[in-house]
Amino acid sequence: MNDLLALGKISLSQQPFSCFMQTEFEYAEKGDVVLCLKIKDEFKQNFGAVHGGVISYMADIGLAYAAASEIGDCVTSELKINYLRPAAGTKIIVRAKSLSVTNRQVVAEARIFNVDEQKENPQEILVAIALGTIIRIVDKRS
Repeated sequence: MNDLLALGKISLSQQPFSCFMQTEFEYAEKGDVVLCLKIKDEFKQNFGAVHGGVISYMADIGLAYAAASEIGDCVTSELKINYLRPAAGTKIIVRAKSLSVTNRQVVAEARIFNVDEQKENPQEILVAIALGTIIRIVDKRS
């Protein structure tokens, strides 16, 4: 396990909401991360698909960690998401990459997939694409 992945796992374990969701870090390199989430019934809307808020959460956390690997502590200042198709299956995967990095902000893209691991040949199906602007946190107390 590389240092960035270990740091990401520690950071994720300190976020109560991410712990509640049981989000897992799978991969981290500078500007490039992969996180996953096992789909629970509680994450679904009334038609049986994963709720858009869960998809948006996965986009946001992927974007933020891709940016954090570039500029350190940061928060999302803007997020745009396109939902392409309903998400079902057993797992949601976000693959996020930094596109533009400056001293104060990162523009990143997240692609969100679902996988049905119960199928014979499980495949990642693209369900949403997000673009976000992430800004570095500056501690003004010092």
